[in-house]
Amino acid sequence: MKIPFRHCLWPLVALCLTGCDKSRQHARATDEKPGPSVTKSSREPRGFSGVSPADAMRKALVRAESLADAGERDKAIVKVAWDAIDTDPALAREALAKITPGSVLKIPLIQHFAMRMADQDPDAALEWASTLESEREAAAARARIALVIADTDPARAANLLSEHGLANREFDVAVVQVLQHWAGKSPPDAAAWVAMFPPGDFRKEGIRAVVTQWTQDNPQAVFSWLADQADEGIRMEAGDAIVPRFLAQPQAIRETWLQHADPQVREKLSHAQRIPPQ
Repeated sequence: MKIPFRHCLWPLVALCLTGCDKSRQHARATDEKPGPSVTKSSREPRGFSGVSPADAMRKALVRAESLADAGERDKAIVKVAWDAIDTDPALAREALAKITPGSVLKIPLIQHFAMRMADQDPDAALEWASTLESEREAAAARARIALVIADTDPARAANLLSEHGLANREFDVAVVQVLQHWAGKSPPDAAAWVAMFPPGDFRKEGIRAVVTQWTQDNPQAVFSWLADQADEGIRMEAGDAIVPRFLAQPQAIRETWLQHADPQVREKLSHAQRIPPQ
């Protein structure tokens, strides 16, 4: 029987491949220098130290603490805290405590911690806020906790701010947001709560927040509430808060608002309407 030519080639090809493979093995054995056997760790990708992420962050915190310059040390510790905040909250809180007292770098971390804790347990978050080193830090934490609480209990959130807040821009923003939540759920209650406060920036900003939200949902109810207010200061503050909302309406809507407003508020709105934009 005649064997095809290509079949005759296979033994020869196999022999050549075997020879080549042995030659390459010999060349590798010759080129490689003798040394210790290769372990798993030596085969790890370059840059992998074999240290767990938790241990790596712990070492990073130790290195950060060893820096001589206070500013650089705080920056390095803050970085560790942010890096650990999701994977190792306990280490992140430990890092937070090591930042220089009074450092402005602590405030964003405190705010973030406060909101995360409040999402899980508002009471535990408030207890933690009370342990912070300065009144400013505690107020910053409570302001963020109040924002979380406002989703379900805006009255409690508003009381928290009024009892523990510090007068600053962050506090004003928190008051506005909390009262907007409250006004969206129960505007008469929110308005009544704000109206109990004495004249000042807190009441003024609170009335503005409630009225702005309330006029968006039910302007007629705002005018009815305002007509019942005997306090001239509240009437003035509420009227001032209504003006921007009034001027933003089409003319037909403005006429409707003027019909529902009492004479004093109607005069204020009509006057604002006559003044050309600056």
